[in-house]
Parts: sequence; structure tokens; C-alpha cells
Amino acid sequence: MVERDKAVLNMQLTLIPILSKAWNKSYSELSDIFKEYDVLGYIDVCYENYNSTGNRGIIEDIQDYIEMQGGKLDE
Repeated sequence: MVERDKAVLNMQLTLIPILSKAWNKSYSELSDIFKEYDVLGYIDVCYENYNSTGNRGIIEDIQDYIEMQGGKLDE
């Protein structure tokens, strides 16, 4: 595994409890959302930008990404 892949994985794992709390979702519910909208892939694509973004900005960006695909997160 290359260094960037490790860093992306670390960010993905770090964001899971943050998103769970922000959206008031269980890990199981979050897993379903992640699968349906390929959120982990999106985090990978946005990794470099997210390094200079605070958690609130990342949460909002991922939420916008999901909503652009027709998803709805009832916070």
C-alpha cells in the first residue's frame, strides 16, 4: 500500500465517527449510505482538498455530494 493510500484510509476511518455523530446515524446506517453513494471513493477523490478543510466543511461537502445524487440525510 502506497503512502497516499494509507493517508486516505486514515482519513476515511477518522471521518466515520465524525459523520455518524453529525448526522445522528448508527454505523450500520452510515455503512449503507457509504455503499449507496460511494462516499469512501468520494473521500479518496477529495483527499487533497480535505487536508486543508475543517471537519464542518468536509461534513457539508459530503452531504452536498450525497444530496446531488438524490440522497437525503435527515439530520
